[in-house]
Amino acid sequence: MKKNILIVLITLTTTMSFGQNFSELANAEFKSKESCKAAESQVLICANYLFSTPADQAELNRLNAIKYIMKWMEATPDYTFDIGEKAMKLTNGETDLLSLYMAAMSKAVIENTGGKLSSDEMYNQSEKTLVNYCANANNKIKPSKKIKQLLKETN
Repeated sequence: MKKNILIVLITLTTTMSFGQNFSELANAEFKSKESCKAAESQVLICANYLFSTPADQAELNRLNAIKYIMKWMEATPDYTFDIGEKAMKLTNGETDLLSLYMAAMSKAVIENTGGKLSSDEMYNQSEKTLVNYCANANNKIKPSKKIKQLLKETN
C-alpha cells in the first residue's frame, strides 16, 4: 500500500512539475476532515510550486495555487494558523509576501512529522522559507524592510 501511494505521489509530482496547471484547483471545496487530510499532498505540491517559480511567471497558476492553499488552511481542523503581528511585520502586509508566508506555513506543518509545531516554530520555519525565496533575485519579488534586514544579517 505504501509503495502504491509513493508511486502515485511521484507520478503526480512529475506530472505537475512538467505541465503545471492549477486551474482545476480553483473550485476545490473542503467539506470534511477527510477531504482536508486527502488534500495535504496537493497543498504541498502547490506550496513547492510557489517557492520554485519566480513570482512574475505563470501568474494564474500561482493565484490558483495560493487560493487552494488558503481554502485548505481555513478548512483544515488539524492545524491552527496564526497570522499575527510578527507575520504582518515580516510581510509588511504586502499581498504577495503574505500569500507566500501562508504557503510557507502550510508547507511547514505538512512536512513536519514530529508532532504539532508551536506558533513560534511555525513562524520561524515560515520566515526562513520566505526569506530564502526573497534572497534569490531571479524570483522577482520585492522583499519587505524586515526581510531586507534579515538578508543583511545572514550575509
